[in-house]
Amino acid sequence: MNVGPVSQDRSRSARCTVTTSWDDGHRLDRELADLLVRHGIAGTFYIAPRNHEIDPHQRLGPAGIRELAQRFEIGAHTLSHQRLSRLPDARAAQEMRAGKQELEEITGSAVTSFCYPCGDYRPVHLRQARELGFSLARTVRRGFLDPGPPLELRTTVNAYAHRVDALAALRMARLRPRAAGRLYLDWDELAISWFERCLAQGGVYHLWGHSWEVAARRDWQRLERVLAHIGGRPGVRYLANGQLIDGRVT
Repeated sequence: MNVGPVSQDRSRSARCTVTTSWDDGHRLDRELADLLVRHGIAGTFYIAPRNHEIDPHQRLGPAGIRELAQRFEIGAHTLSHQRLSRLPDARAAQEMRAGKQELEEITGSAVTSFCYPCGDYRPVHLRQARELGFSLARTVRRGFLDPGPPLELRTTVNAYAHRVDALAALRMARLRPRAAGRLYLDWDELAISWFERCLAQGGVYHLWGHSWEVAARRDWQRLERVLAHIGGRPGVRYLANGQLIDGRVT
């Protein structure tokens, strides 16, 4: 799909901020990190150091986490990637606390960003996140250029083709069926289209995903296409998630 020429008006592109985030703590995060560095794009890796959904041999171990921390922000994702709403409140708080503490011990730095596993949370978890010292907590809500409240941070696009996004694709394509079909079937087209919209109207463009999912769907080429398109733009700011609340985004 032709999304039109990139704006050459720096006053417009200067209002666009790009951030990315990558969840779970799989060993393939190192390969994804290399792609981000290659294209000059910042990001946050949300890691559950004892993720029960990932084979222990496939998890990103302490050495890998320390290596990532030298180049990117590390965020917490609970200790073992538990859906918070399925846990008693005290157990949920302990999962959040233990994940944060283990990452801080590994990296030697404070961890102040958090991502709700599977985007699953209730109001009590917002309070717990605040009490544990998190200044930002990311959700899985997508389709936004306004990040919203710091403890319910919204995103723009997921590096994954969601089949429930037909109506959103139709709106993005301005009711043109053929263009909407491309956006619906190809998440990279949707990601590029959202970026062009951010350039035109300003805001925070937030791409997120999972390295293991990119690999499983053989989407590395799609991801690199998107990163090459959004990276290295004059006037565009590239920030980690935690930097969005440091007063530098207006």
